[in-house]
Amino acid sequence: MRALLFAIIMVGAASCTQRAADYQQVLHDPVLYSKVTGQLTDVITYDIFSPPVASRIYAYSHLAAYEAAVRGDSSYTSLKGQLKGFSEVPTPEAGKAIDYPYAALMAFMEVGKTLTFSKDLTDKIVDSLKMLAQDHGMPAGMKQNSEAYGAAVGKAVLAWSKKDNYAQTRSAAKYTVPSDEGKWVPTPPGYFQAVEPHWKTIRTIALDSCNQFAPPPPCVFGKDATCSFYKMAKEVQDTVVNLTEEQKAIASFWDCNGFKLNVVGHTMYATKAMTPGGHWMGITGIISQNEKADFNKTVYSFATVSFAVMDAFIACWDAKYTFNLIRPETMINKYIDPNWKPFLQTPPFPEYTSGHSIISTAAATVLEHIYGAQTPFRDSTERAWGLPDRSFQTPRQAADEAGMSRFYGGIHYRPSIFVAREQGINVGNYVITKLKMRKELLASK
Repeated sequence: MRALLFAIIMVGAASCTQRAADYQQVLHDPVLYSKVTGQLTDVITYDIFSPPVASRIYAYSHLAAYEAAVRGDSSYTSLKGQLKGFSEVPTPEAGKAIDYPYAALMAFMEVGKTLTFSKDLTDKIVDSLKMLAQDHGMPAGMKQNSEAYGAAVGKAVLAWSKKDNYAQTRSAAKYTVPSDEGKWVPTPPGYFQAVEPHWKTIRTIALDSCNQFAPPPPCVFGKDATCSFYKMAKEVQDTVVNLTEEQKAIASFWDCNGFKLNVVGHTMYATKAMTPGGHWMGITGIISQNEKADFNKTVYSFATVSFAVMDAFIACWDAKYTFNLIRPETMINKYIDPNWKPFLQTPPFPEYTSGHSIISTAAATVLEHIYGAQTPFRDSTERAWGLPDRSFQTPRQAADEAGMSRFYGGIHYRPSIFVAREQGINVGNYVITKLKMRKELLASK
């Protein structure tokens, strides 16, 4: 009887030991990386960062994760020396055991928690990751080494981020709203001031300059009913007045308005949502999981998409504040119908070109390079906002729909969407071509 009891105890102890030492299975799970990215998106949404600023947070956070992860995978190449001024990345100390996926998660959060405001929220994410490592049996020395290395890589990326002119844009001269006819002015209901008017001065990730893929000038402004500009605005008005239920669903699904001011009678209240960049972070996670990408390929996918999104925002904002084009809402209310309202709330920055179209197409272009053009997926990113999933046969189909959502929403003229689409293709292709990250692709570059 004692022998049987001893055997049962030993089997139980062995099974406990086995369960307690599965840290690789848990921490190397690519779904965990996507989940942590989603948790950072929740913080970015809570802190109400503008779309361009959110793209910066994603790009630097994923860069840190990538740089930590590639140290343990010879099939990927560091971006040290490839990015402008990015020359200081710590190397692991010889002889110290490091779990690189765990270090990548720590590097990601080192940057994410520094560039956001809600430290209580980011601390909980970090603490939960540390608890996972502890509870699933990561050796204490490896855990300590991995956390230290992840923090060191994160700090190196943060040091590089401080040289991108972001701090200078916080104290740059106040933007003066143009007084010329046909130029952008603040729109109802909040009449907010222009968002990030100096964003074109932010250092790009891969692009040589903010205007490397500059768009042609927009249609010449005109208020006569026979001119092209008037007809372009009239098309927006007529479309919104006659929206189908499907067009309304498309506009709502891709709204991604980080701070929407709602007006009900005499009451105003604000609601939050994730930014367009956050939406594409979600899509990247979905596609990576569908395609069964391993941990490092998932990190690579997020990093490359985030680089394209950040550069696309910089290129777009250069165009927006170069041309300062009037929004459809202002044009229609002033010259066609004073009572017309767009289906979506007009965002507080100039019209040309469409930000959603350029960043969505840039992201989709990168994803097609990584996973193939024919990559169907079901987009579930908007469930938290009560919106049903939408299915797409390709990333490009989703990007095209995202762009057209702004036309259905009444906040963009049609040409701005198509011009931005071409910009996005150029940005996405350039990011993939210029950055040498996967060794298997170097021969084709």
